[in-house]
Amino acid sequence: MVLVLAALAWWFWPEDKTVHWQTHVLDRSDMVLTATATGNLQPKSEVTVGAEISGLVREVLVRENDHVKKGDVLARFDTDELRVALEQAEARLALAQASVAEAEATMEEASVDERRIASLMARNLASAAERDRAAASRKRAAAKLTYAHAAVQEARAAVSQTRTRLGKTVITAPITGVVLVRSVEPGTTVAASFQTPHLFLLAEDLSEMELHVALDEADVGMVKAGQTAVFVVDAWPGRQFQAEVLSVYLYPTTENNVVTYTTVLSVDNSEGLLQPGMTATATITTGVRQQALRVPNTALRFTPPTPGSGNGVLGLPSGRRPRQDNGSSNAVWVLRDGQPQRVPLRLGSSDGRYTEVLGGEISEGEEVITGVGHAAAGSGS
Repeated sequence: MVLVLAALAWWFWPEDKTVHWQTHVLDRSDMVLTATATGNLQPKSEVTVGAEISGLVREVLVRENDHVKKGDVLARFDTDELRVALEQAEARLALAQASVAEAEATMEEASVDERRIASLMARNLASAAERDRAAASRKRAAAKLTYAHAAVQEARAAVSQTRTRLGKTVITAPITGVVLVRSVEPGTTVAASFQTPHLFLLAEDLSEMELHVALDEADVGMVKAGQTAVFVVDAWPGRQFQAEVLSVYLYPTTENNVVTYTTVLSVDNSEGLLQPGMTATATITTGVRQQALRVPNTALRFTPPTPGSGNGVLGLPSGRRPRQDNGSSNAVWVLRDGQPQRVPLRLGSSDGRYTEVLGGEISEGEEVITGVGHAAAGSGS
């Protein structure tokens, strides 16, 4: 059976074929140079709202997507224990203030007694021992007064601290924006001993957003702040959105040996169609080449077929199309007098379909070969 198939291949497969070159006429045109990168949309500004105290969450007043103004109450903690603590602190402050009044009276009494003893000693009516006792009493009174004043300061600090903690039981919005995430429910017990619990995530104004894309290191030299871009998202097929490059991070990101640079683009979301986290593919316009002499990239990848050994299936002669080498090259094959001729080129930038020709023995209007076909001999093609 194999021999029969081989014989049929020999009989029905024509050997002689005429080469038909597929060509493109070299021309001049404006070339728009671009860089493409993928990333995610993010709010222009995000703020995480946490709790600085531990306790029971009594009520939560907002949900996801709610718009809030700066100072609006988001949640409240239970305040029963702190109110009791505040009353106790205020009572200790009152006791400390009373102790100061008592110490001041004692100090005044000791000072008067010391002066009286000194007057008596001047008339030899009091002994030195009495004088020393009076002086010691005055010093003890002064020390007690100092201690009483310190106790008042400590009590005032305790009152202030408790009032501050009581104020922190009310969680307010630090910015005007929208609630993206709510991570707490009424009745939740929050522990803030080791780290600040995150209760809410707020975004400032979603009418302006940012697109963070991973720019390939090969393109990083072409992208600069101020360049325009368009991007697409899966949520709105067929729709292009405008953007502008804000910055390109200097520090790279390396993942699986691939180096990229985070590039931030500003996005106008006044229509409200875009949401944080959406995946977007951006095309950044990096430059325009006016009336550039251009060659199609297919011509740069083309190499004419080399003559084969003439052997086909099972060693029989074959008229099959020879294999085409698609290796990249800085040269093209030009059709001159019906024959392909290799012409080295000096190339510039590429827009993905065409590459700018900066130099080489080639001119506008010449035909560069982009592919090869075969027509049977005698067919007239």
